[in-house]
Amino acid sequence: MAGTLAQGLATACRARGVRRAFGVPGGASSLDVIDAFAAEGIDFVLTHGETAATLMAAVTAELGGAPGVVLTGVGPGAASAVNGIAYAALERAPVLLVTDALAEPAEGHHALHQRFDQHALFAPLVKGYARPEPGEGLGEVGALLDAAMAHPAGPVQLDLTTAAATAPAEATAAPAPEARRRKKAKKPTEFDLVALAEARGLLAQAQRPLIVAGMEARGRAASAALRLLAQSLGCPVMTTYKAKGAVADADPLAVGCFTGASSDARCLDKADLLIFFGLDPVELLPGPWRFEGPILALAAHDGYEYPAAPGAVLAGPLDRSAVALMEEALPAEWSELEIAALRSRLRAGFAMTSLGRRTAEDIVAAVRHAAPERARLTVDSGAHMFSALGLWQADEPNDVLKSNGLSTMGFALPAAIASALEEPARPVIAMTGDGGLHMCLAELATAARLGCRIAVVVFNDSALSLIDIKQQRQQRESRGVRFGEMDHAQVAEGLGCRGWRVGADDPLTPALVDAFAHTGPALVDVTVDPDAYNAQYEALRG
Repeated sequence: MAGTLAQGLATACRARGVRRAFGVPGGASSLDVIDAFAAEGIDFVLTHGETAATLMAAVTAELGGAPGVVLTGVGPGAASAVNGIAYAALERAPVLLVTDALAEPAEGHHALHQRFDQHALFAPLVKGYARPEPGEGLGEVGALLDAAMAHPAGPVQLDLTTAAATAPAEATAAPAPEARRRKKAKKPTEFDLVALAEARGLLAQAQRPLIVAGMEARGRAASAALRLLAQSLGCPVMTTYKAKGAVADADPLAVGCFTGASSDARCLDKADLLIFFGLDPVELLPGPWRFEGPILALAAHDGYEYPAAPGAVLAGPLDRSAVALMEEALPAEWSELEIAALRSRLRAGFAMTSLGRRTAEDIVAAVRHAAPERARLTVDSGAHMFSALGLWQADEPNDVLKSNGLSTMGFALPAAIASALEEPARPVIAMTGDGGLHMCLAELATAARLGCRIAVVVFNDSALSLIDIKQQRQQRESRGVRFGEMDHAQVAEGLGCRGWRVGADDPLTPALVDAFAHTGPALVDVTVDPDAYNAQYEALRG
């Protein structure tokens, strides 16, 4: 007897390396899928919101390489996943969204309750969609999962009715990934000789190239090739937030983070060639392009629309591109002192001053000093992120996780939970503003229930400080950006975590040491002076 579509879905997910799914189930097909997943050894992680569940699925995909999976109920459950699916779309994370779907109403029946076009809702964000009829869909399931993984990776949606999930389905699923690879395997194609000659020509003309590495550089082979290329050329390297750690921050050639903001001009103005190494344009801030020199783009895939037209594009595996360039490249004319000066000049923008009050820089420094070995950092969007990303030292790709393409708030805590589940032995520190934490606060209970080893450090200033800064810069009155004080440590205790509250005049290090020593979820609520943010923002983005 043929298995059901739910069972086929579980088998296809397991064959592609899926070990857990996230979500808030509805009362329809998601219950059948959860049972089918359990039979295949796939855990279902119940969260307290669909947005957080989808972010967890996406981060799981980014860290583990297999598709992330999230289940939602019909109507409001599906709608609540939109922000997470937008993250998956803009951050290039392969995610399968399985939404409960309502059957078509019988003739003469009134059926508007919780009913809207879920396909239309997600259509601008997903790469593929299927709504199988009973007895169909196994082939579509395999095709959706493969579409999610194909470049550019991203989310896909499966609208699933109870009738379709539970009906016997013909065994026409796509072949296992290993079989497909064997069938389609081809010898690596050679580079386009014209493109290779153009790339080598640009590099030969440059005396002071500078590498900007992006999210495609996070793979092991790509990161190793990037480091070799930088050493071969002896040139400085900047990384986007997603690529932080692709070259270790302690490397003498590492300068700092690149966003496309005005502060980057301190480095770009000294270069006569930019080498984009795995840079995805979605990682850059909108606005005018500030570099007037030539660009050489090394990309794992072609088709990107860069902020300025490159003089040459070398598309293909980044490690092969790097080797091809190094074969004829000569060392650049950068001196160690010049690169060190670039690094110092860029990092000077992160410096904060205040009248003896604790700043975000002070908190990041204290966390770095007390952090356990190999701690991974997750960072929320907000004013604190500049200090966190600029001052934290990353040694390897994915040592730091940050929403960049979407830059959503409410990311750090779900990302930390996903990290703790994917790599249980590795401690995780989530840095978040109070505003970002409020958007996913209930997930502290998820972390407690699962026993995740995470430490949440809350920059508590009772405001949406990044928006407050922009409001001040526009000389507007303060409206809609401030909220009342909250004792997040007490809330954390109520949700099953350990909590410490550190006031403006209280010592911070003892609380951090205790929190990091705790084997379960912990939260340290730290009062921070927001007045220092304005000057920092001006230095970095003004």
